[in-house]
Amino acid sequence: VGGEGPHIFYIYEQIQALYIRGGREEGFYTETLDLDIEQQPSLPVQVIADGSSFDVRVQGSHPTPETVYVDDADILAVSDLEGNYLAFRDFLIANQVIDTSLNWIFGNGHLVLLGDFVDRGSSTTQLLWLVYKLEQDAREKGGRVHFIIGNHEIKNMQGNFRSAAPRYQPVAGILGKQQHELFGPDAVIGRWLESKNSVEKINGYLFAH
Repeated sequence: VGGEGPHIFYIYEQIQALYIRGGREEGFYTETLDLDIEQQPSLPVQVIADGSSFDVRVQGSHPTPETVYVDDADILAVSDLEGNYLAFRDFLIANQVIDTSLNWIFGNGHLVLLGDFVDRGSSTTQLLWLVYKLEQDAREKGGRVHFIIGNHEIKNMQGNFRSAAPRYQPVAGILGKQQHELFGPDAVIGRWLESKNSVEKINGYLFAH
């Protein structure tokens, strides 16, 4: 679990970012960063699966997206990545949605993510932060990322972790949290997921998990 994070929580008018440092031999510990949410701080995300990293800018609010979109842009849809960050990243690179530096290159296209991006895999944290980052990058380039929640996102927000990778129980414990708090209303990721739609209509096509 070393290198896990960030897990970010709202503390009154600020946010607190937690990382797990150390290792099994020397012991694990938590690195804590207290930050001003109004500054939209940029934080590194460590990808444990391959040792890479990327930065994510934390937003102050997460408004619910629109549900109907009409234009002539391309659409690429995928679902059920289930915590597999590397498969998701490589899929996006192969389909020219991002480059190898994780930059958005899909122009004004629609990337539709049809739920069940959590559970089973051991890189759920990193995968969700990549989606979070790409939402911002796409908007800046005229595109759009649509994260449509599935039943597993709902299960996690409800505190049902029977399908989660086993590593997330000790992750929560080391961070001094209950596992349900990782996706709870005080977590940035939790509030972000709560804002998502369960169905959207894009260029005449109806998308749901």
